[in-house]
Amino acid sequence: MKKRRSPRRRRAPALDRIERRALLLRCALRVFARRGIGAGRHAEIAREARVSVPTVFFYFPTRKALVGAVLQEVARFFTEIAETIHDQHRPAPEIILEHTRAFADAVGTHPDHTRVLLEWSTAVRDEVWPLYLRFQEKIVAMIARTIRRWRMETASERDPDAENDARVIAATGYVLVQMKLANLPASRIERFLGTLVRDTLGELRASAKNEPHLSEFNVAVG
Repeated sequence: MKKRRSPRRRRAPALDRIERRALLLRCALRVFARRGIGAGRHAEIAREARVSVPTVFFYFPTRKALVGAVLQEVARFFTEIAETIHDQHRPAPEIILEHTRAFADAVGTHPDHTRVLLEWSTAVRDEVWPLYLRFQEKIVAMIARTIRRWRMETASERDPDAENDARVIAATGYVLVQMKLANLPASRIERFLGTLVRDTLGELRASAKNEPHLSEFNVAVG
């Protein structure tokens, strides 16, 4: 009597190229966040993704292509956050508070993106610094646009150009991330935010109902 062959186990469906690249990019982010921008290598990403090294090279043929893809993903993530917030027509103090909080909250929601961004912001090397400057200028331009719009609507006597204040706010995003990583109390971070908005916009307008922790700053400074 012939033995019945056991049915072959079906292979898991292969990922298409878009899905495979996305997987490798997530693994690359994880490696870069853990090892640093200068130390992440194709071989380690292959181990992280459980694929062969040639597979990683197929999608990212050179070291430059790999680094560029990771940094482009980090820039995309934080730029989309900023665009979503600054496209709203709301008082600038509310938008700036939401913007800075969103960047700080990414420490918990997207730690790999955040850690790579922090290193990138201080990596003054020819291969990565120009990419960072382009990203940073885009963020500064969005913040400045919000402040200019707000100053026109409120007939503010402050500098209508707003670029200097926008740069202060953009730089403060990194300070907030560091405060989060240091596990500073939320109340201390909120006090810091209140000071930032008052110093750059002249007032902090917040609803005591929606933002009870900011009620002490709900005053016009001029």
